[in-house]
Amino acid sequence: AGAGGQEGFAPRYWDCCMPHCSWPEHGGSAKTCDAKGKTPIGNTNGSFCSGGQGTTCTSQIPIIVSDKLAYAFAATPGNDATCGKCFALTFTGQGKYETKANHQALKGKTLVVMASNIGYDVQGGQFDIMIPGGGFGAFNGCSQMGWNIPQNTTTYGGLLSDCEKEVGYSGDLLSKRKKCLTEKCNSAFSSDPQALEGCLFQSKIGSASCRERV
Repeated sequence: AGAGGQEGFAPRYWDCCMPHCSWPEHGGSAKTCDAKGKTPIGNTNGSFCSGGQGTTCTSQIPIIVSDKLAYAFAATPGNDATCGKCFALTFTGQGKYETKANHQALKGKTLVVMASNIGYDVQGGQFDIMIPGGGFGAFNGCSQMGWNIPQNTTTYGGLLSDCEKEVGYSGDLLSKRKKCLTEKCNSAFSSDPQALEGCLFQSKIGSASCRERV
C-alpha cells in the first residue's frame, strides 16, 4: 500500500491460516479462531499452518453494505507495517489482466478493507482480499473446516479462476461466470452458510484494478 490515490489491484485468497496481524508481536488487531474457524481463541496458540491451533475466523468474510459499498479484510505486502490500517479501494472498471463486463460492472464501487495479514508474494499496490474459495495461495490450513473445495482448484485465484477457465473468455461473461461460481460455492460450502455467503461475494467483485484512498 502507498499514498492515497495510488493505483492498485485486488485479487483474492483464503488460506485459513492464523492472520499475521493477530499475533501479539504484530499488534493483535485481527482475531483468530479454532481449527473450525468458528470459536475465537487466544492469539498465543500459533498458526494451524505451522503446527499450532489458530486459523482465520470465518466471521471475517466480506460484508456488503449497499450496491456501492462493502467491507472486507485483506493481506498487504510483506514489507508493509499496515496491520489494523484501513483503506478505501474505489474500482476503476479496468481489470488487471483483462477487462470484461464483470470488471466494468464494478466501476465506481468502493471496498473498504482492513489489513489483517501480510504476504511476501503480495506485490506493491496489491490488496489480497480475504474471500472463502478465493485460492489458498502459499499455504492451506483449511483441512479441518469440513469444506468441499476440489483438490485441483487453482492455488492462486480459487473457484473464480476455475470458472474463468471453464466458461472461456468470450460471450456474456458476467452471467456465465456468476452462474459457474454460484454452483461451485454452493458445492464447496454447503455445510457452512457463513463461508458460503463469503464465497458468493465473488460474484460481485473480481480481480480488478482500483484506486486506493487512505
